[in-house]
Amino acid sequence: MPILLYLFAGTVGGLIKTGDPSVQTSEFRIGLLRGPIHTDLLLPAIPEIRTAFGFLQEGGLPVTHPDVAWIVAGWGAREFYMTTGSYADLRPGPVWRAISGDDAVMRVFVGGEITDPVAITWVNVSLDQLDALTRAVLFDFENTSLPPLDHPGLNGSDLFYPAKGRFHLFRTCNVWVGDMLRQAGIRVGIWTPFTWSLP
Repeated sequence: MPILLYLFAGTVGGLIKTGDPSVQTSEFRIGLLRGPIHTDLLLPAIPEIRTAFGFLQEGGLPVTHPDVAWIVAGWGAREFYMTTGSYADLRPGPVWRAISGDDAVMRVFVGGEITDPVAITWVNVSLDQLDALTRAVLFDFENTSLPPLDHPGLNGSDLFYPAKGRFHLFRTCNVWVGDMLRQAGIRVGIWTPFTWSLP
């Protein structure tokens, strides 16, 4: 029964929207890159965002490379996020720690032009909203002057950084994405613990 209530609450929370539905613009677009249980934010690599994330260059991410079209950011439970690249990597310890509470990390990587957007939901935003979203994401890095964590990453071209906050059952990676969108004035559900809770 508690699991059903959790699923129900998370689904309803995604349906009850905040934000002004009349605010619509196609000035820019961001992406929500969805997996089965996790969502990343795709930010367009316009000059202002390249500059804002310039500290990643020192960590080894080529944010200034002309072929980079997107900067991708996600937030999650430190032990689970850093050790679970696929379902084959699932272990009871990291799963339980994520559910009960763990330190948070930010995972970032860059990408080129997207040719297969099947797992991406696009959201139109204004420049002001994009700027607010960028500032919200950067604020949740524990300290952008710190080097990335000593970890090989999940795909060989990503970095992990200490992040603010703690991950637990009621503040998941998808809740974080919802919070980021809400802070930018983008219409989103009041509580978004699941991938399907998001726009």
